[in-house]
Amino acid sequence: MFCFGRHHTIYFYGLFFCLFIFSKNSAAIETISIPLHSNLETELSVQAAAGNTLLLVFPSEHGPQQADTALLQVLREYDVEVWLTNLLETYFLPYSASNMEKIPAKDIQQLIVAAHRRSKKNIIILATGRGAIPVLRALASWPDDNTPAYLSGLILMYPRLFIKTPEPGLKAELMPSVSKTNQPIYLIQPNLSPFWWNKNISLQGLQQSGSDVFVQVLRGIRNRFYFREDANAIEQRLTRKYPNLIYNAISQLKRYPKKQRTVATGYTDNQLVTSVKQQRSLSPYKGEPVPSPLKLKLLSGNSHNLADDKDKVVLINFWASWCPPCVHEMPSMQRLEDYFNKKPQTKNKFKILAVNMAEDQQTIDTFLKTKVAVNFDILLDIDGRALKQWKIFAFPTSFIIGKQGRIRYAIYGGLDWFDRDIIQKIQQLIDE
Repeated sequence: MFCFGRHHTIYFYGLFFCLFIFSKNSAAIETISIPLHSNLETELSVQAAAGNTLLLVFPSEHGPQQADTALLQVLREYDVEVWLTNLLETYFLPYSASNMEKIPAKDIQQLIVAAHRRSKKNIIILATGRGAIPVLRALASWPDDNTPAYLSGLILMYPRLFIKTPEPGLKAELMPSVSKTNQPIYLIQPNLSPFWWNKNISLQGLQQSGSDVFVQVLRGIRNRFYFREDANAIEQRLTRKYPNLIYNAISQLKRYPKKQRTVATGYTDNQLVTSVKQQRSLSPYKGEPVPSPLKLKLLSGNSHNLADDKDKVVLINFWASWCPPCVHEMPSMQRLEDYFNKKPQTKNKFKILAVNMAEDQQTIDTFLKTKVAVNFDILLDIDGRALKQWKIFAFPTSFIIGKQGRIRYAIYGGLDWFDRDIIQKIQQLIDE
């Protein structure tokens, strides 16, 4: 039995109930135009249905995907009307996370109102990735004291709710609209993601103004699973059942008791926070220089304590086998360690500790045998405790500890570690 309330969590392991992925009696998908507050018109793909529920779909910063089209094809058989938007195209904006916030909140509001006026149905909104931000801004700044009674809730698929990925060691900040949202929310979050380990920050923010949040965890699944070029077998199977996943969320929201939702005070749609993607490089560390404790088991079964690595320069790398940038950078990390250990003057003065995020030992052993062969130390963070203590919000994230035991450099994202500039920085730390 599913439970919905202030904050409840369920776990998804496989199939729950079956829908036919391809409709036998598919009706034509209609393209309609809706005028917006900004004096533009936006075109939507619409699949009418007989029921009293309309699913309004706002795709992620990557734009509409084949799985979104599958919702149009399938959900009409279950009496759910679907409207699929593509607002970045409406504003002639490139597909990017930073452009999602440029979508005016008033246009989202007008689109919601127009969908109800045209259909006379209750509306559930599906927003994915950074696509959640314009939706939350629209609801947080709704012009009336209460959001419409016909709005039955939000489905947020791995939403990106932080202003930006924080620099290593620094505090993460939520977008201002997150804490001003008051809706029933069905949050779907894959667990193979740094966002999963930091989900409590997002949950507390969403709940601050009264939202009831229901969490569904997708085990063994990564963000963007339904349009990843490197999707694994589990992700491919779930992609084929994507309409099932969304229909299940719709069903739960429809069962949730309706109540009047007051719009939170103190927020306007002028509170824009633009986050622009920047070129990443190994930079001086800006956080608390004293590192958090790090005492974990090695693959060998022995325990290793960072505190024992005195008078050494240590590269600490948080990684996972399912993270492509992590895998890509590991050979260069091995070359870096070999370079210093082969030189007599730097031998045993530099080492790498690669902290794996919560994967079992068999998975790691198989990965090292079949994908990437490295011999630097692999530490097992089985319960994700180290990841939380070190404030990891992206994979990979790396820290360089100086001989005095202070964090000197850090970066999130993959690197070519066998780079002249990096070698010089590490050599300078060794020479101090």
